[in-house]
Amino acid sequence: MLFITCFAVFSGQALALNINEIRFGEHPDKTRMVLDLSEATDFRVFALSDPYRMVIDLPDFNWQVGTVYKPDSSGISSVRQGKVEPGISRIVFDMDKPVSVGAAFLLPGATDKPDRLVVDFSAAKNAAKGQVYGTLTSSTPQTTPIQTMKPPKSYKTASLGTIAPPPRKPQRSQPSPKQPSFKKPLIIIDPGHGGNDPGAIGKKKTREKDVVLALAKELKKQLEATGQFDVKLTRTNDKYIRLSDRRKFARKHQGDLFVSLHADSIEKSSVRGTSIYTLSEKASDAQTAKLAAKENRSDLIAGLDLSNEDEDVANILVDLAMRDTMNQSNFFANKLVDKLKAQSGVRTLPNPHRYAGFAVLKAPDIPSVLIEAGFMSNSEEERLLGRNDHRRKVASAIRYGITAYFEHVRKNERS
Repeated sequence: MLFITCFAVFSGQALALNINEIRFGEHPDKTRMVLDLSEATDFRVFALSDPYRMVIDLPDFNWQVGTVYKPDSSGISSVRQGKVEPGISRIVFDMDKPVSVGAAFLLPGATDKPDRLVVDFSAAKNAAKGQVYGTLTSSTPQTTPIQTMKPPKSYKTASLGTIAPPPRKPQRSQPSPKQPSFKKPLIIIDPGHGGNDPGAIGKKKTREKDVVLALAKELKKQLEATGQFDVKLTRTNDKYIRLSDRRKFARKHQGDLFVSLHADSIEKSSVRGTSIYTLSEKASDAQTAKLAAKENRSDLIAGLDLSNEDEDVANILVDLAMRDTMNQSNFFANKLVDKLKAQSGVRTLPNPHRYAGFAVLKAPDIPSVLIEAGFMSNSEEERLLGRNDHRRKVASAIRYGITAYFEHVRKNERS
């Protein structure tokens, strides 16, 4: 089944264009995708690489699509949609292989058929760069005939619209020609809470801030032992750090991956298991939304309300650069889920990859996840999280996930 994640930016205005259905047809030399529209419209279609994606830009629309059924051969792993610039919204098809767009055109509606946007695409050795179909070039819809055109000058930036991408972290020192080109990725590990914020407290008075600091140090030890990674912790002792400062720490040190460690507590003491969270403005369930609100409010303990400081980050969320970071975060989270499930003695929640608006995950240019290592409200899990051997198992699974993620990154860089 296709996994659909929606990062929608809602507006009070009613939108004229509806996308009602997406259908696929298999042909010997291509896959044909048909979008049923409420009216004819301009569009922009192109493919991207690293990671592989196919993108459709349209004037702002209402997303009326239900379950999307696709051929296995299409290579589509997930679909997302949301606003990319004023007046223009975007549909992103995440691909598990390179794709080339062969054609994109509108079919006018007939008596028993709606207006349709047709996109023909096929697998390719590398995603075609610079090939853009359609006439949509700004937030003002155009009326000129549909044609193939060269990409705008901003094509090589993170966004094709008027929104400037967020500042990317500068490259760390580049090797000389005589040195190997491989540089160790820098992993930022963030033990949650600390200082006057103990986090969740178990029935036996085990404190979350102590458990996750011990887990962070174990994970750091294991990662460094591989010789493949550099590692920094946002805190190495019982110190309180504001959520925004944790993000700033990661960006200041030019981190390549951000991993925030927590241990949850809920009213149902029977619930236990590890889960992985990536950023979404819309939480995946009520329990997740409540958890995110609780974590984000932790800055109030120090007398500071984080919600007053995130306007710039909220604006960045509509930019493609942020979306690309979220893509990478989601890919990494899925790698982690696989390794956690394979680790003996580590239990995961049902549907362990979840989504929430955690403040610490909003660094615009660093793939980020938040790991809830277990539930302090469950007596058995509280006992396990307090044990060194169990923390080693959890750290080992995370280490395997990080290693698998960067193996994929390096493979893409070589291709």
